[in-house]
Amino acid sequence: MNFIFKGPVKFLALIGLCLPSSAMAEDSKPPRPNIIVILTDDLGYGDISAFGSQVIDTPNIDRLGKEGVTMTSWYAAQNVCTPSRAGLLTGRYAPRSGTQFVTRPHSAWGMAPGEVTIAEMLKDAGYATGMIGKWHLGHRLKFWPTNQGFESFLGVAYSNDMQPFDLYRGTVMVEKNIDQSRLTDKYAAEAVRFIRANKDRPFFLYYSSSFPHYPAIPAQRNIGRTQAGDYGDTVATIDDAVGQVLDTLEEEGIADNTLILFTSDNGPWFQGSPGPLRARKGETYEGGYRVPFLARWPVQIPAGLVNKNMAMAIDLLPSFARLAGGKVPSDRIIDGMDISKMWTRGADSPHEALYFFDGNDLAAVRDGRFKLVLKSYYRSGVIPFRQFAGVKLFDLQLDENESYDVGNRYPEERARLLELAEKMEAATSSMATKPDPVFPSEGAALGPSLRAE
Repeated sequence: MNFIFKGPVKFLALIGLCLPSSAMAEDSKPPRPNIIVILTDDLGYGDISAFGSQVIDTPNIDRLGKEGVTMTSWYAAQNVCTPSRAGLLTGRYAPRSGTQFVTRPHSAWGMAPGEVTIAEMLKDAGYATGMIGKWHLGHRLKFWPTNQGFESFLGVAYSNDMQPFDLYRGTVMVEKNIDQSRLTDKYAAEAVRFIRANKDRPFFLYYSSSFPHYPAIPAQRNIGRTQAGDYGDTVATIDDAVGQVLDTLEEEGIADNTLILFTSDNGPWFQGSPGPLRARKGETYEGGYRVPFLARWPVQIPAGLVNKNMAMAIDLLPSFARLAGGKVPSDRIIDGMDISKMWTRGADSPHEALYFFDGNDLAAVRDGRFKLVLKSYYRSGVIPFRQFAGVKLFDLQLDENESYDVGNRYPEERARLLELAEKMEAATSSMATKPDPVFPSEGAALGPSLRAE
C-alpha cells in the first residue's frame, strides 16, 4: 500500500487503534455526508502550494489535505474539458457517452440526456442538488444542468474564452457578457447561499470554477498577490472562495459531516505548472491528465493521510453511491469503482488499470507501476507509436516524468498492458465521433440556445 499518515493521527493510524471519531472503525456505517465537489479549470499539478508551488500560496485549499486526504496519483477523466466533465459526472469513459470532444458555441450536440449523472443519482437518494459555474456539456435545453439532475444552477455554458459569455440562473440569462473579474466572487456567494439554504438536509454541490482557464482573470483585490502573474492571482482568488465555503460549513455546524473535494478537469494549458510531470493539457503524458486532489471529511477521513495509489474522476459516482446510499446504474457499463476506502483507510486502488483517452483514441493505459503510452504529438502532427518504433513503457515509480522507455527491460509488462489496451480499443472503436470545427461555418448559430429541440 502506497500511503502514509502525517500529523497527530500518525501513530494511532499505523498501529490500527481506534480514533475518537469513527474514521478508523471498520464495521461502522458512515453517516450520509453532504458532498461538495470543487472542480477547477486547467489547474496544473504544481499550481497549489500543497503540491509544491513556490510562487502561489493556497492556504485554504491546502487545508483540505492537512485535515483530510491528499491523493498524489489522481487523474482527470480526460485531457480536455468536455470529456473530462462527462467522465466525472457519469463514471464512464467519454466514448461511452459520446463526449470525446469539446463542445463549442456553435455545437448542436451535448451529453445525452439518457446519461445518469451524480446529481440524478443523489437526487433520487434524497439529496438537494445544485451546480455553480462552468457546465460545458451542451447548451441546448435538453442538455442543460437543470435537465441533468441539478435542482439549481448559476453558471455559464462553456469556457471563458468562448463567446457569448453570459451568466445564467436556471434557464434565465441574468448577466450578459459578465465581468470575469467578479465571476469567482459570484460563484462563492452562490455556494454560501446554497449551503445555508440546504443545511438541514443532505446536499450535493458541484462547484465548477471557470478558472484558471485562459484568460486568467483574478479579482481586482488580488492583482499582484502572488509571484505568478494573473494566473497565480486567479488561483489565489479561487483559494479565497474555498475559504468562504469552509467558513460557511463551520458557521452552520455541518463541517464535520461534509465531504469536500478539490481537483481539476485536466492539466495546465498555456500557463500554469504540471510540476514534475511531462506535458500539459491536451497532451497524452501525465501532465495532461494527472491533477491535484485533496478531500476533507472529518468524521471519516483521518487528518494528513497521503495516498499514492492511482484513481480517477470516474470513480466519484460509485464512491458517492456507497457513501450516500445511492444506486449505481445497472443498465450500462460504469468504468469507475468505489474508492471511498482509499480516502478513509488509505486502501489500495481497486483498478487493475486506468485508461487515458485522447478524442476517439486510447492514448495510454497504466497499472500501479507502469504506464504504456500509445501516441503522442510532435509539432502539428500525431505520432502513433505503434507505427513508429513501438509503444513506450514508463516506470512511474522511478520515472515520473516519463523520460525513459523501459519496454525492452520489461517485455512481459509491455505485452500485458498492450493486451489490455487492445481490448479497450475493441470495446470503444465503434463509438467514434467527429469533432466540431474550432471556428463555425458562416451562418452557424452561436451561444446557448435554450429551446426545447
